[in-house]
Amino acid sequence: KADNQVRSFEFKNTGDAPLLITRAESTISSIVVTKPAAAIMPGKKGQISFKYNNMATGPIRKTITVESNAVNYPDGRVALRIKGEVL
Repeated sequence: KADNQVRSFEFKNTGDAPLLITRAESTISSIVVTKPAAAIMPGKKGQISFKYNNMATGPIRKTITVESNAVNYPDGRVALRIKGEVL
């Protein structure tokens, strides 16, 4: 079976104001990150997707940096860690 190589981080806005993801990017160009275009309203879910392109087989450990208007993280910045294996 072919794998489309797309994975997602799902999250929920547990705050009381709209959550705006202003930036989401990887440290390497072989991982393409897609962030929500619109704000995530309180109590609603959103997702950040990533697709890995042209990666050699073997273990992967990468980081996606997400910036938002969240007040419960310093500068609204969160690091999402990707850990897995490309077969």
